[in-house]
Amino acid sequence: MSSNQELLTLINNRIDKTTKLIKEEQADALIIFNQANYRFLTNFSGEEAELILTAEGDRVLLSDSRFKDQIRHQAPGEMKVVMQTMDVVKEIAKQLKQLDVKNVLVEGEFISATQFEALKEACPDLNFVLSAELVEKVRNVKDDLELATLQKAIDISVQSFKEILPLIKPGVSERAIGAKLDYLFKMNGGDGPSFETIIASGYRGSWAHGVASDKKIQQGELIVIDFGSFYHGYTADITRTVALGQVEPELKKIYYIVLEAQKRGIAAAIAGNTGKDIDQAARNYIKEQGYGEYFGHGIGHGIGLEVHELCTPAMPYGKEVMKNNMAITVEPGIYLPDRGGVRIEDDVLIKDDHPYVMSQLPKDELLIL
Repeated sequence: MSSNQELLTLINNRIDKTTKLIKEEQADALIIFNQANYRFLTNFSGEEAELILTAEGDRVLLSDSRFKDQIRHQAPGEMKVVMQTMDVVKEIAKQLKQLDVKNVLVEGEFISATQFEALKEACPDLNFVLSAELVEKVRNVKDDLELATLQKAIDISVQSFKEILPLIKPGVSERAIGAKLDYLFKMNGGDGPSFETIIASGYRGSWAHGVASDKKIQQGELIVIDFGSFYHGYTADITRTVALGQVEPELKKIYYIVLEAQKRGIAAAIAGNTGKDIDQAARNYIKEQGYGEYFGHGIGHGIGLEVHELCTPAMPYGKEVMKNNMAITVEPGIYLPDRGGVRIEDDVLIKDDHPYVMSQLPKDELLIL
């Protein structure tokens, strides 16, 4: 991690970009509930807090006594810190009344209707407006520290994946492989899995999200392994499909179709293209090969402080225009019901017209164990 001064410079830059968006909304402040968002603007990683950010860049962080020392060590820069002693809505209302604000944005995805009504009732003189993914717009484009941290998460994930391959043998359960992979994330310096690890063998490979089960892996099966470790809050998301021994010809065939589709998708992951452009580059090839009906999900999403970014209603991946230093996944798949499936996923950094694959892990040949 960088020094405190370097970190503070980056955080101040993030604050400046966020306050610009607040002003564009003709608002005086934004109430932030999303943990990833308040971490992005403070560096505080605790799981229970709220942040008020004014249009002038003032920050009020509300948490409780469990996190007092953690905040002091993690969060650089000038910021008012409030240890809550009452209901969160009442505490927020109290702090708002002390600020010179009138129009206040509220992260609508992270507050209940009951809380929102209570907030309006507690502050009848203020105008509250539900806002969707304002900080996320800033988070989409990664700064140098974020990219270095993300790359470390990816490297840890890649190393851990390599270390579980010798364990994949006939009769070993998917759950055992998944548990060992999750363990290796931490042993290799990560903070544990960033989502429930997917180990889907044989017929379960046709389940796009077939999380590790008690099923025993058998000779002649494809195994879809979708994995990623957290590191200092940032997450990798990678998928490889391997074979235990020789598999039936069509399963081998679809591996190379997915591989070529992914290469085409990555080639389209350039600044100025939309997510739909990337999707179509991969999807059209799969359709041309006669397997279009077996690729039902989207081509990818953003990654960073959350494993799924750039993919919610306010910022649908398909419509978003790629910008330099966005980090995304490219993950086409073909899933044959009751027979097996293939998915290949990499983490890709947008760099003008030269997309950079951050997850350096062999894939050009089907790995047969």
